[in-house]
Amino acid sequence: MARREFHLWHFAAVIAALGAIAVLLVLAATQLIVQELVERERQTVRFYAQMLHLFADVSISTDPLVFVLLDHIVPTIPFPVVITDPQDEPLFPYAQNTLNVRLDTTWSLERQRRYLRELVAQMRREFPPLRVTDRDGVELARIYYTTSDLVRWIRWLPYLQAVLVVVLLLVAGWAVRLLRRSHEQRLWIAMAKEAAHQLGTPLSAVLAWLEILRQQCSAPQQRETLQELAHDVERLQMVAVRFGQIGTPPVLRVQPLAPLVQEVVAYLQRRVPQQKRIEFVLELDPELAAAVNAELFGWALENLLKNAVEAIEQPPGRILVRLYRAREQAILEVRDNGRGIPPALRRRIFEPGFTTKRRGWGIGLTLARRIVEEYHNGRLLLRESHPGVGSTFAIELPAATKTPSRAAGGGTGGKEESGTLDLSATEAA
Repeated sequence: MARREFHLWHFAAVIAALGAIAVLLVLAATQLIVQELVERERQTVRFYAQMLHLFADVSISTDPLVFVLLDHIVPTIPFPVVITDPQDEPLFPYAQNTLNVRLDTTWSLERQRRYLRELVAQMRREFPPLRVTDRDGVELARIYYTTSDLVRWIRWLPYLQAVLVVVLLLVAGWAVRLLRRSHEQRLWIAMAKEAAHQLGTPLSAVLAWLEILRQQCSAPQQRETLQELAHDVERLQMVAVRFGQIGTPPVLRVQPLAPLVQEVVAYLQRRVPQQKRIEFVLELDPELAAAVNAELFGWALENLLKNAVEAIEQPPGRILVRLYRAREQAILEVRDNGRGIPPALRRRIFEPGFTTKRRGWGIGLTLARRIVEEYHNGRLLLRESHPGVGSTFAIELPAATKTPSRAAGGGTGGKEESGTLDLSATEAA
């Protein structure tokens, strides 16, 4: 499992590195394009300044071709331009001494002047002005300019592309994870149904042989032993039924949770190793009910209790099972005084196949969470855990508003058939 995760993380790192390289290349190419466009705009401004210099020098006879060139070049300038005097005051009339500036001519002259002065201050921070001088070098005017809207968009384009690449990578990762999870779920379902099928026939035969032995034995102690064996075989049959129900929408019935909890605890209490000296303490609300499938809910609780028993390494052990209402939730807590879970492992305890035990499949908590969250619309979470102190797991289910009668609710702990989800029971919860 660790080797597989290493390969997945290695593959993800390679994809991320390739994506980062692609983004850097796009950034570099975009910067080159922006620099080229800015240089072309700067050359256009210089040419414009030279034309103004020719007009300003009265000693030079201006060729009419210059006016033709100016009439054709000025409309092609795509960036804002403001002409000022040597003291950076915008030249009047403002509309004739600006290009591509969104100047509202309905404003007062003072407001237009303030707006242009602020714009000139912004342009000065971006590019130095081009000075228009006469033949003697006397400064006549200054030309301020800034980049066009096209250049601004191109500058932001790589960052937008980077965000898009990151979003696509996240979506792709989510889709791969979803597909992998779906594949794993189908695999678990197939394994569970095959196990249920393989267990069914031998268990029926064992029950028949036990019935024959019960008829042949007359001693009370032997009959008691056979009775316990029968209980265990029936429990195995129940496990086979549970495996068979995986992947099939279960029937949920509103029923009190306390009898279900008591039944599971009573079964495990008789089978806990005596040397651990574990005390089970029950604090149950007898009126609290929820829409559950008794078989699957008991299976989830049994997994939590078994984990609690295995976590207790030194006697005396204590397992507290609390059932109470919190707002609209039915809360079932299982708290032990075992070894606890190290912080580094808490995120992985619900992963399929993960276990810290020498023997085990590592699917107990995974199946319990699937039962609670996917079949019962609830949550299974680790509330707290401290190494050397113990852990607390909690099952949260939507609480029923009213406990149904036995006739209407179908009992308090009987087996439910798997099939279509009982919507009326779900709505009652």
